[in-house]
Amino acid sequence: MHSVIIADDEKWIVEGIKAGVNWNKYGFEVIDDAENGQEALGLIQSLHPTLVLTDIKMPVMNGLELIQRGKAVAPDTIFIVLSGHAEFAYAQKAMNYGTYGYCLKPFEIEEIEGILNRIAQQLKSKTVKEPPVSNHTYELYEAVCSGDHEQITQWLDEKRMPLSRSTPHIPIVIQGLGSPIEVGPTSSLVFPMSRRRYGYLLEESQYDTFLQILEQANAARECGIGIGPPISDIHQLDASLESASLAAFSMFATGKPGCYLGNQPVENPIDEKLKEISQLLQNKDRLGFIAAMESIKKLFREGIFTIKEAYLLYTSILYLFPREGARVSGRFFEGYEQLYYRYGTAEAMIDDLVLMTLDTFRERYEADTSQISNKKVKEILLYIRDHFNQEISIQHLANHFYLSPNYLCQLFKKEVGETIVEHISRLRIECACKLLVETDLSIYQIGEKCGFHDYFYFTRIFKRHLKMTPTQYRDKNQ
Repeated sequence: MHSVIIADDEKWIVEGIKAGVNWNKYGFEVIDDAENGQEALGLIQSLHPTLVLTDIKMPVMNGLELIQRGKAVAPDTIFIVLSGHAEFAYAQKAMNYGTYGYCLKPFEIEEIEGILNRIAQQLKSKTVKEPPVSNHTYELYEAVCSGDHEQITQWLDEKRMPLSRSTPHIPIVIQGLGSPIEVGPTSSLVFPMSRRRYGYLLEESQYDTFLQILEQANAARECGIGIGPPISDIHQLDASLESASLAAFSMFATGKPGCYLGNQPVENPIDEKLKEISQLLQNKDRLGFIAAMESIKKLFREGIFTIKEAYLLYTSILYLFPREGARVSGRFFEGYEQLYYRYGTAEAMIDDLVLMTLDTFRERYEADTSQISNKKVKEILLYIRDHFNQEISIQHLANHFYLSPNYLCQLFKKEVGETIVEHISRLRIECACKLLVETDLSIYQIGEKCGFHDYFYFTRIFKRHLKMTPTQYRDKNQ
């Protein structure tokens, strides 16, 4: 059995993990737990566990320091970070300390078990891979992460780069570099933040010269360059560097490399969209879901949403679908960079999410009929479901169900929440979306099969619903 220690000052989380995870299934056993980093370090020194699950924020010693010191006394021990969204940036930084991965609170037991399974498989072949750790290489970034302002100031003094109101500095992050760009005589500190992300701290007076160097190296044509707000106090460095980091990932959001200015974070800009998507999933509204995802693409292209929102969107949808009784073939990613290297752009990520979820929606009419109390409206819904691809008029429905056209329209809208025409159009467009993805039929043939006997009317209605033509939709989803 592989031994495990859990370090978290919230006892209910520790007990929940211990009781909820099927440790034996993956060959693990929890041998102890700790309420603070100092206590956990003592357990690591004496027990040399295979795996440590640790929180970031703990009393006496935080999780970042625990990982650093724990790796020193037990270099073979594997660390997994348990982190809330508020400490998400620190969880990412922990990856550079030699951490295998992390789980965001509130996490699912399946997420932890997924990581255990991967570790167990790799331990069998003795190929557990962790990011390479070099104290010399990551010293500056580790000092920033741990808030060691004294050490940072010392390095700045050694480089003759004093930081003050009269000599402000600018943090810059470049995402997508295989190796750091040579900056020549420019006064700067250069430090890796991950395998393909480098940070620079330079005097504001050197800013224009640095941009010229980047232009000569064609960096702006190939990489995402994030520029943090100028700082005049060492305590501002962490926030400015984090802002530059998010800005560097703007290449993922907009789909375009180049220079991006770091902005002040907006409070929960994606919350309303996540609520909307949750409601659409609950209602099994496939067409509404597709339309919502298309509208979100625009927010990424315009730079309103960042990779942070992309991560929340991706993770939320993968969480929401199991709760709706469906299964999605996607996987959880353990950070921004994994998402970035998997998809490259937010648009590609959204297209994949739409494809992953397309077949998991159950037919909307089942939800409609189960929630409708009026027997006559249920009969109408079932009739429309069976005949939506044929000529259906309100007069035809009124005659068939012995109702006046006005009363029929009022009753349907009251019970279903949309007009008869809207309902029929939505069913036809949903059918068209499915055929566009799953068949090689021509656009004209698909229009006819779905009840649109005029090609131009079909494309106009389709574009009104999905903000793209049927051809564009097929191209994006194949």
